[in-house]
Amino acid sequence: LYTIKFEIMDRAIDVSKSKWGDETFEARFKHFVRLTDPRNCLKTNIQLEEARHIVQKFKKDGVLPGGGSEALWNAKYVHDSAFHPETGDKQNLMGRMSFQVPGGMVLTGMLLAFYK
Repeated sequence: LYTIKFEIMDRAIDVSKSKWGDETFEARFKHFVRLTDPRNCLKTNIQLEEARHIVQKFKKDGVLPGGGSEALWNAKYVHDSAFHPETGDKQNLMGRMSFQVPGGMVLTGMLLAFYK
C-alpha cells in the first residue's frame, strides 16, 4: 500500500515549480533560502553537471534518481542555483544565486572598510 502511494506521489513532482509551492510566505521563504544556499557555491563542475543530468532526465523520461524524490529535489535546487533559467547556461561563480549572500557580504565589508 505504501509503495503504490509513494509512486503516485513521485509522478506528481513538477520540477519547474517550487518544492513547497508559492501559496504562503513560509513556502516562498523556504524556496528562496534553498535556492540561495551558499553551500551550493562549493559544488564542483562534476556535481553541477550531475544535477543537470538528473533534472533533465526526470523532465524527459520521468525517471527518479537512485535516492528517490529527495535526491531529485536536491539536484533541482543545485541546478537552479547554478544554471541560467532561460538559456540553461552555467553561470560563472559570481553570477549564481547561491553566491549572492556571501558575495554581497564581501562587497559590503569592502565598502565599509575602505570608506573615507
